[in-house]
Amino acid sequence: MRNGANSMAHDFHKSVMPAEDKVPLMGYPVDELMTTLSGNRLVSLIQLKGVSPETRSDEELIRLCETRNRYFLALGKKEGKNLLVHTYTTKTGIELDTQYTLPLPALQDFVDAYTEPFRNGTFYQVGYSIALILKYREVDEGIERMSDLLSLSSTLLAEYDPVIMGLEENEHGALFSQIGRYYSLLINGHEKDVLVSDTRLGDAIIDSVTNFENYDFVENRPNRGGQRFATTFDL
Repeated sequence: MRNGANSMAHDFHKSVMPAEDKVPLMGYPVDELMTTLSGNRLVSLIQLKGVSPETRSDEELIRLCETRNRYFLALGKKEGKNLLVHTYTTKTGIELDTQYTLPLPALQDFVDAYTEPFRNGTFYQVGYSIALILKYREVDEGIERMSDLLSLSSTLLAEYDPVIMGLEENEHGALFSQIGRYYSLLINGHEKDVLVSDTRLGDAIIDSVTNFENYDFVENRPNRGGQRFATTFDL
């Protein structure tokens, strides 16, 4: 019975759920803050700072939650079924390679003890991000509508210190995609610089093999680092 169920699940996913539907391939930047997706869609990515509940009163936490809820309602009223919202919570290790040398032994001991978690991989930073995925008919009108959504996001999420991911230029004039770097972290388990070129960003970020064949979990094997798994749910 189990084998039969697995076979049915495999056939179901193979016939109606191709991998690109689960992880749509990014195309090319059409604006500093926007990248195309397959299926006439644009994606923009917003990173937020978290709020420590220990440092805020209950009243302030409730107000912040209500502000966030109003933001999602505003997005829905503005774009409705044309907009897809993905939210991400990440936990990444912080590595410190710099050596600090101080003249006083007491200060040196303090600095060594303080920085030790950053050196042995036991310190993790939690990050929060929102991806806005907008369906369009013409690219120009899609860019204009996405710009309105990003302006709305910057205003309503101001207390979360939003940062909209875009493009960055190195000292040699090469452009790199911050959105590509972030999705590299999600898909590969580590960040990598993603050059803007004639290669689709969706192809440029891949540094792992992901298997969607199983019904209730996804297997990911990065080219560096250990094997990873994700649980899937039918809604």
